Amino acid sequence: MVIFFRMVILLGFILVSATGYAKNWDGIFERAQYQNAKISPDGKHLAVSVFSQGEATLVFLDSKTLKAVSGSKLAGRLEIDQYYWVNNERVVISLAKRDPWLEEPQSYGELFAVNIDGSRGKMIFGYRAGEKQTGSFIKKKESTFGWGKIVDILPEDEKHILISSTPMSTTGERFATVLKLNVYTGVIKRKVVKSPVPFARFLTDGQGKVKFVVGTDGNNDTKLYVRQDGKWKHIPQDIVGSSVQPLFIDASGKYLYTIDDYQQDIKGIFKLNLENYQYKSIYTDKVVNITDVEMTTDNRLAYAVRVDDGYPAYLVLNKKLEEAKVFKELLKLFPYSSVNVTSKTEDGQLYVVFVSSDVDPGSLYLLDRKSNSLKKLFQFKPEFKSADFAQVEPIKFEALDGSMLNGFFTQAKAKQKNELAPTVVLVHGGPHGVRDYWEFSTQVQYLVAHGYSVLQVNYRGSGGFGANYEKLGYRAWGSRVQQDILDGYQWLVKNKKAADNNVCIMGGSFGAYSAIQSATLYPDVYKCAIANAGIYDLELMFEEGDVQQRRSGMSYLKRVLGTDEQQLKGMSPVNYVEKIQVPILLAHGEKDERAPFEHAERLRAALDKEKKSYEWFVVDKEGHGFFNPENQRAYMKQVVGFLDEHLL
Repeated sequence: MVIFFRMVILLGFILVSATGYAKNWDGIFERAQYQNAKISPDGKHLAVSVFSQGEATLVFLDSKTLKAVSGSKLAGRLEIDQYYWVNNERVVISLAKRDPWLEEPQSYGELFAVNIDGSRGKMIFGYRAGEKQTGSFIKKKESTFGWGKIVDILPEDEKHILISSTPMSTTGERFATVLKLNVYTGVIKRKVVKSPVPFARFLTDGQGKVKFVVGTDGNNDTKLYVRQDGKWKHIPQDIVGSSVQPLFIDASGKYLYTIDDYQQDIKGIFKLNLENYQYKSIYTDKVVNITDVEMTTDNRLAYAVRVDDGYPAYLVLNKKLEEAKVFKELLKLFPYSSVNVTSKTEDGQLYVVFVSSDVDPGSLYLLDRKSNSLKKLFQFKPEFKSADFAQVEPIKFEALDGSMLNGFFTQAKAKQKNELAPTVVLVHGGPHGVRDYWEFSTQVQYLVAHGYSVLQVNYRGSGGFGANYEKLGYRAWGSRVQQDILDGYQWLVKNKKAADNNVCIMGGSFGAYSAIQSATLYPDVYKCAIANAGIYDLELMFEEGDVQQRRSGMSYLKRVLGTDEQQLKGMSPVNYVEKIQVPILLAHGEKDERAPFEHAERLRAALDKEKKSYEWFVVDKEGHGFFNPENQRAYMKQVVGFLDEHLL
């Protein structure tokens, strides 16, 4: 009882402290104490995910008083990943586990369920679900060595949900099966259907029947199948596009809506007639792909789409849906923000809404349509206020070859009047399928708070701007991509937003590669380079790491890098460290599987051989990037100290 009383006090503290002034910037790296909130179908309770003092808890609050009524503390090193109300009294939680040898929690596909009074807490699916079973049932709950993922909560069935179970393997390429699972007993009622393709994502219709599956084959190609007459039928790519993503089936069951780039460059919304297989474009932006789709809370219909050509913008698709009407009003209340509905009541009276922006790390609100009121539940970083953060400016600029590119610039205050603050070019990872967005960034705000302006460039090769834009970065990692990034900085200088010759380049993953590669290409431009979790020897990518372990991963590497040995060597900065004339800060996690630690070791050996100076920041239990707030804080402190030493 004491633990829940303490949490109520903390919840109240958040509402009060939101107006306080942030003095300690180190606190920006702390994990949010309150992770999420979702309301029950009847509106009587809120399920709040809480992380405090190293423990994860799901607390149930009275939605009117916001007082805790009970909760369920997860045992050991378990954490809450996602969770779902499956009826008015029970929540199913997708778990993550903090292994002793790794800082970042890992999902093993386990599902746990608990009632609002804290009773009947049970592991209902996963490799430990069958432990300690007693009694003599006709069907018993069994351990399943597979990753479980919820497909449909089946709101019309209070006792069962549909999940996909992918047998455990090193690469995750095995074929998933849809199971109907009892949320109270964990007993598998029946096996529904098996996927014909790896990396499966299943789609149900309005009655909760599995109708479609999409996955990725060994050649890294997207495959879409429809369920007809008890069999899977492949929908060939002369009907749909090569990157099709099914969204939902309309209420009539006649049309499948998708995100696709069929016979066009930009990804938009399409509609497939399931009777005659005619495929029709519904909406496509002129510049950018669809970023996100707002689905109804039962995940069976879509009512709005988001695009990001600079600031986020939304288009309401189905204005007749009540959720769409509410969402439209929310967009008016929160302009220049990212808005998502996390849950709503069955009668549509209460909504829980998540809002964030460039100066808001995230806030959750309770909307009461009956009383026309909006109550802030909590915010993710309550010790900060919006005025503490710097606004992020979308920019567009012309590259050296005349192409138009875009990015974001966050201006810091200079130490001296009439001077420009030094600049950090912060390069995003990927590089393909990933891009920078107008959003809150802990790294950006921390750098700005310490006197450094930040430039982020969506270079050619980035995702989000169409297939052709992304392909322009293929086999050009070490050339065109780095030139695009440099062009962004030179545009800042030309427009008097940044000083010439007072810049450092920094990034993680591919961004780390860019930092070191650019230091070899432009030794007279950047005054220093900071690289975290980078790849520095492109040939090594075909030999080590989790990408090359999968058939689809090898196909991807061959597609974006090619197999020409000389070209790979030529784009690998580990081979050209003699050209580096600036200080380097190298950071890496020893447990990194995406960019194995050997990349950093090879680069360090090359730097040592050429007697180049560098700083070294390595953490033994971290993977691809730093997860532990203490490690993030220590790393960024070293980054700022490094910048203070090498920039004016």
